[in-house]
Amino acid sequence: MATLPPSLPDERRHDFDALRGFAMLLGIVLHACMAYMGPYWVVQDRGESVLLTAAWAFIHGWRMELFFVLAGYFTAMVLRRDGATGMVKRRLRRLLIPFALAAVAFLPLTHWVSSVGLEQKALRSRGAAQLTDGVYAAVRQGDLTALQKIAPDDSDLGNAQYLAAALGQTEALKALLKRNNGRPAETMLARLHGEHALHAAARFGQTEAAQVIVESARGRPWADEVLQAKNDDGKTAAQLTTRDENESWQIYGQLGLKHTEEQMKQGRRAVLGLLEPGKAGQQRWSQLTAALHRPWLSHLWFMWVLMILTLAFGLWAWVNERWNLPAMPRWMLAEWTRLLWLLPVTTLLFWWARKDIGFGIDGEMSVLEKPATLVFFGFFFAFGAAMRIRGCEPARIPWLAWIQLPALTFIVLPLAFFSAWSSNPAIHFVSCGLQACVAWGMTFTLLDLFTAHFSKPIAAVRTLADASLWMYIAHLPLVIALQLWMVNWKLWPIVKCGLVCSLTFGSLLLINHFLIRRTWVGMLLNGKKAADGAADEDRAKVETCESGKV
Repeated sequence: MATLPPSLPDERRHDFDALRGFAMLLGIVLHACMAYMGPYWVVQDRGESVLLTAAWAFIHGWRMELFFVLAGYFTAMVLRRDGATGMVKRRLRRLLIPFALAAVAFLPLTHWVSSVGLEQKALRSRGAAQLTDGVYAAVRQGDLTALQKIAPDDSDLGNAQYLAAALGQTEALKALLKRNNGRPAETMLARLHGEHALHAAARFGQTEAAQVIVESARGRPWADEVLQAKNDDGKTAAQLTTRDENESWQIYGQLGLKHTEEQMKQGRRAVLGLLEPGKAGQQRWSQLTAALHRPWLSHLWFMWVLMILTLAFGLWAWVNERWNLPAMPRWMLAEWTRLLWLLPVTTLLFWWARKDIGFGIDGEMSVLEKPATLVFFGFFFAFGAAMRIRGCEPARIPWLAWIQLPALTFIVLPLAFFSAWSSNPAIHFVSCGLQACVAWGMTFTLLDLFTAHFSKPIAAVRTLADASLWMYIAHLPLVIALQLWMVNWKLWPIVKCGLVCSLTFGSLLLINHFLIRRTWVGMLLNGKKAADGAADEDRAKVETCESGKV
């Protein structure tokens, strides 16, 4: 039977609280770094930093995995005290209400400031990476004379056709198609390899542009080839009308488009009816699922996933209370044997959840999380819960942890990061194994270090730990706004990033101290014990001052 040992107390885990807060605060640093890594963030600074890219990779390689291990551990603590039903009620109350309030208070602001960042990014990049200024301006202005000068073998031809279709510039599109005997040329724009103008018309719901391309291809020997052409993700233009809405909205800002969401939806439906008559009626369901896949949860996705995992764990606990399920063998949690099964299983989970190139596992930021993402983070959550249920504690071998930390940081993690971008399946699989080593290695190393050094309460650490959830929930619009404010400053990227972090940490800590910590919001985020602890600290300070012991 999977039961908790009665000898393990449920007192506050200062070490794990500190580690959880550390992971939350590192999330702020991670987002602050992203403006200085190239065109991967809503804000793209003029300067880029290899050092900040390395810092991002270091944090991203293990932070959320560690967080979900700790979340599972703390959830199992509540289970021991309150039982399955009480645990679900208590945990959902601590998650659902803050999630709902944060979604109302911060998500609209986050999306608005992100749209400002994308718009400014598009203006600074002249709307489309790799498209020359003259061609870009000619497409937007419909300068047919300039467009007719583009040679058929010019790499700008496919790019210009793509932009013209995306913007709905039909006259410019007709002129550009004539440069290649009516056939759309493949675009070389970043992130859009394998696509041509028909994909653009489908992505952004430009019906008239799609009609121009279809008419241009009608009766030609290559007509079917154009209509059925697949991009690098294996999707045809027709398939893009019901899929990849997340990606399309990201590209939307970079191309400087101005459609409303409703215009794009109506246009996509019309394009699907043009390309595949009879299937347009099926699009309503596809649009509903696409809306549920929209990344509107932003940085709060982890709270949504945690609620789903809490419900799943509650179901397991309820079944266990009635049928006494077998407990996990202790060797699977023991210090020297757990990696024998954790690493191969996690490698396969990385392989499943990250089939394309790239480093780390990202949340979908949508209501409908991918099953692979839920299973991946659920695996770490389950291990953390098993640690608490079986009474397995970190080894407290700090000297070994201090050896593991530099080895993981300077040897294993760089190998995992650089191999993650290889398109070779064998190298990609090796990278998945290395990423599994980083995730579990850093998790166990930090558990050991924090257990060894932070088991006793430290006032400053406790204050940061209690403030960390509030700071993470509130930080993103402020971070993006500061990045936008500093985007043209002539300072080193690392200095800008330091300023962003300092201003964000300082302002949110002050707000927490004066407006959050001792209020119902602080109790909601951190529980009654944390709020009582803050009050106790205040009373202690008053008593100390009254006794003259300053």
